[in-house]
Amino acid sequence: MLSANIFNQIIAKAWADDRFRARLLVDPTSVLKAEGVDFPAGVTVSVVENTATHLNLILPTPPTDLSDDQLDGIGGGFGWCFTL
Repeated sequence: MLSANIFNQIIAKAWADDRFRARLLVDPTSVLKAEGVDFPAGVTVSVVENTATHLNLILPTPPTDLSDDQLDGIGGGFGWCFTL
């Protein structure tokens, strides 16, 4: 899927290249495939852009195989934080 390194390269390219960013927003699946990112069949890709007045919060799919008690004891994961 999408490694942190590829993710960061795509973000940097979108910041540096307005045409790339515009294409990424309109047709993310094709643009990401052209950058070497493969997705399983049936996966829909959305790219949204934060602005000074609009912040997007992405809620990951919750795990289905952990109980509430197990989830309470878990910390970790990964994410990216960008200043506006």
